[in-house]
Amino acid sequence: MGRKFAARFAATVSLCAATALLYGCAQDTGGHATAAAPAASQVATETPQERSLRIRDELVRLGCDSNSCIQTYFACEDGLLSGEACEFYRKHPLK
Repeated sequence: MGRKFAARFAATVSLCAATALLYGCAQDTGGHATAAAPAASQVATETPQERSLRIRDELVRLGCDSNSCIQTYFACEDGLLSGEACEFYRKHPLK
């Protein structure tokens, strides 16, 4: 019976020690220095709406200024249209 008690006691102590160790590792004392990326290296990404507006403005500049031309261009870009209707898209691939 003494051996069983010693084994349980050792297991309990080990479990408590592991729990305390993990708890200590999880604590954020605020003393850590976190590296911040320099502002110059951050690239502003455009939203899908901003991208669409930029492409639309470029299309108008290229002479594609009707609603149907612009919609056809985006349909060709998305792969919803193909063939002769996409000739303007193939000649002016904007990204």
